[in-house]
Amino acid sequence: MEVQQTGVRLTPEERFEVFGEIAFDLTYATEADLKWRHSDGYRRSMARAATHSKEDWAQIMAEAADWRARLTAAFDAGAPPDGERAMDLAEEHRRHLARWFTPCPTAMHGRIADDVAADPRAFALLVPPTEQRPGLAPYFRTAVHANAVRQSPPDGPDRTAAP
Repeated sequence: MEVQQTGVRLTPEERFEVFGEIAFDLTYATEADLKWRHSDGYRRSMARAATHSKEDWAQIMAEAADWRARLTAAFDAGAPPDGERAMDLAEEHRRHLARWFTPCPTAMHGRIADDVAADPRAFALLVPPTEQRPGLAPYFRTAVHANAVRQSPPDGPDRTAAP
């Protein structure tokens, strides 16, 4: 039942083929559903996730793995979280969410990053426990918030807001 709350509508065999053994705590999906179910972004995201094919999920996972490797490389290299490299990775993540799930203005992306930094179960959805490093979740959060500042002109609206 918790797998269904993630929006993945694949058979158990297809899920295993695409995702492998589930290595994260699915209770986060239940809590996220309770917390966000009334938001338009969450509902759009779950509805969109339900339309993805096995091939879509394979592409989503490949893109996420590539992005994750580059995020951890930036972190390991000591790139500042508010520097161009980390902010570019944050922006790439935001666009990935918008492409595959729901429009993701920087304010929404900031709320997602706050959840990721606050809840290890949410962070495990982004970076599997075997790839995590101490400090990586707050690093990601800082990069996302720095990117939001970079994307917004000082006295204007968020340029990355959904139309």
